[in-house]
Amino acid sequence: MRCYTTDGRGAFRHTDRAFHRDERAEMGLVVCRPDKTYQRIVGFGGAFTEAAASVFAQMPPDVQDDFLLQCFGRAPEVHAGQGGNAYTLCRTHIQSCDFALGNYAYVRPFDRALQTFSISRDQQLLLPFIKCGLAVNPHFQLFASPWSPPAFMKTNRRMNGGGRLRHSCYEAWANLLVRYVDAYAREGVRIGRMSIQNEPMACQTWDSCLFTAEEEAEFAAHFLRPALDAAGYEDVVLFAWDHNTDRILERVEATFAYPDADAAFGGCALHWYAGDHFEQVRAVAEAYPNKELLFTEGCVEYSLDQAKEATQERKAEQYAHAVIGHLNAGAHGFIDWNLLLDERGGPNHVGNFCEAPLMYDRAAQQLIVNRSFHYLGHFSRFVVPGSQRFLTSRFTDDIECVGFVRPDSTRVLVILNRRAHEARLSVAERPWVARVEVPAHSIVTLTWDSNEVCAP
Repeated sequence: MRCYTTDGRGAFRHTDRAFHRDERAEMGLVVCRPDKTYQRIVGFGGAFTEAAASVFAQMPPDVQDDFLLQCFGRAPEVHAGQGGNAYTLCRTHIQSCDFALGNYAYVRPFDRALQTFSISRDQQLLLPFIKCGLAVNPHFQLFASPWSPPAFMKTNRRMNGGGRLRHSCYEAWANLLVRYVDAYAREGVRIGRMSIQNEPMACQTWDSCLFTAEEEAEFAAHFLRPALDAAGYEDVVLFAWDHNTDRILERVEATFAYPDADAAFGGCALHWYAGDHFEQVRAVAEAYPNKELLFTEGCVEYSLDQAKEATQERKAEQYAHAVIGHLNAGAHGFIDWNLLLDERGGPNHVGNFCEAPLMYDRAAQQLIVNRSFHYLGHFSRFVVPGSQRFLTSRFTDDIECVGFVRPDSTRVLVILNRRAHEARLSVAERPWVARVEVPAHSIVTLTWDSNEVCAP
């Protein structure tokens, strides 16, 4: 068994553990059942935003290369402390979001016919940034979300401050979204997944738009899905909600109950800003087993007092706790928010600064690797797309864990210890047992081959 540990002393420290046969072991166990499997994993990653792209553009070429390899490079498992996080699932915004340099739309005011449609703004910073990522990993998948339609299509005539999509503009907005998918495809960037609206119940000071469950369902089923299909983009999967977990069950129940909506949507997206609510995520996974559940946004918000006071240790544990909780509840993947920000937590056109796992100190010209980046790597470096979560049980709440079996039958177990004391335990794939120590405030990833527990 290979053991990789990250804590305050360093990242991905490698040791080996040996299995031994013990038919009677029953105390201090984390029991693994790779024969009992659940959802398949799509991937892990972060978001390409215009803000991140602008920071990337300010970096010297050698720092850019380092950043790209840190995010998208793959480390051989025997050298997991080297290489990168091997991100395979990323997100981006359609038109502007708060982490853009300002409000912008792809058409000029009142152009419902889309004669002025252009992605020239994205071609300046955002698309080159995405293409740099694709140069390292040509196979990562991209999830796109709109924050707001153009101002003239909305009831409040502004991209910021909520408002609603005017019903008379449903067709024009659907056609614009199809033009976006097509324009990106012509740039060599495939959009595989798309949500209807980022945070459809949030009236923000930045780019935002409100949708009821029925409005979201109607727009998807009667406008966007038919428009995508007619343009030859039947493979673009539509996602509902894309908001917090505290209301996810009631929202998707209402959305999918709308006529024709169940067939229009292939999944549901979720965020963490209202807290865990893993129970609701699990309820959605159980009620809609044919839908893909993706965690699509979470970050440490500098606007919150507790975030300002939190240590890197605590922030990293916030991430790992969320990844483990959502995957155990049935999520198929996890996408962090900005892939990169500057040392302030920006830029952000309304001053909504946040932390990112990777940040760039512009004065020092130095890439800052926060501990949360390594904690995310404990999942993304080892759990490849196509892996299936398997049943795990633990003897104590002092640790949190989640297990996977990869397509090559390799087992992966991630254990988080948020306590101030070491956890001593035994990993059991009966009748084989391996003793493991998980240091205080650490995360450990364990991997082993099927033949290590199938020997005579």
